[in-house]
Amino acid sequence: MIDDVPRIFEAVFQCTLQMITKNFEDYPEHRLKFFSLLRAIATHCFHALIQLSSQQLKLVMDSIVWAFRHTERNIAETGLNLLLEMLKNFQASEFCNQFYRTYFLTIEQEIFAVLTDTFHKPGFKLHVLILQQLFCQVESSLLTEPLWDAATVPYQYPNNGMFVREYTIKLLSTSFPNMTATEVTQLVNGLFESRNDLSTFKNHIRDFLVQSKEFSAQDNKDLYAEEAALQRERERQRMLSIPGLIAPNEIQDEMLDS
Repeated sequence: MIDDVPRIFEAVFQCTLQMITKNFEDYPEHRLKFFSLLRAIATHCFHALIQLSSQQLKLVMDSIVWAFRHTERNIAETGLNLLLEMLKNFQASEFCNQFYRTYFLTIEQEIFAVLTDTFHKPGFKLHVLILQQLFCQVESSLLTEPLWDAATVPYQYPNNGMFVREYTIKLLSTSFPNMTATEVTQLVNGLFESRNDLSTFKNHIRDFLVQSKEFSAQDNKDLYAEEAALQRERERQRMLSIPGLIAPNEIQDEMLDS
């Protein structure tokens, strides 16, 4: 199957991409199936992606970014899940340094862009997971080469973590000029310090969003959707533990739905 992937790309990738990237409305079924195909390849034939040329891989990454920018939830979530799988797969490959050196900053910038866009609140959980993956990766021993371009950055950072901290502070300071330098620095430092604790990491990001001018006047229930679902499940389990509280036919219906 891996040998067939290049032929699949030649046959359908470029032409389909041209169809679906002209706007966000045409060919809705083609859009979802296209990104589902990419995700299946990334999951089951990852070594085929490694064999793509740099130009072809860039097309794949550009397509993923385009997908998670989409306001259609299914397409955006497919793109985010695909990106998360790509990050994990490349992390475990011999091309880890090359991939992250090429795409790390672009991915971080694009994820922060949708994270701070109120139209993309349903993707909050996946945005957080991707940022956590990035911040954990940059502080790991797997990245052995600098993420910055030594030819254009005169200052040699002691490590990638320090470079990405400074880059992230500048990125958020530009995007949120109403925040003070101290507030931005505290946020970024908090994210790095909590990168191994998903719950704390997520709370840092959520607190930052709900306090921002863009989110403060809106209904932000999507940012708490995961916790709400867990609470509903705990309540359901509590009711199931009490004999007679839920009718047998309702339990049967739930089993069929699941």
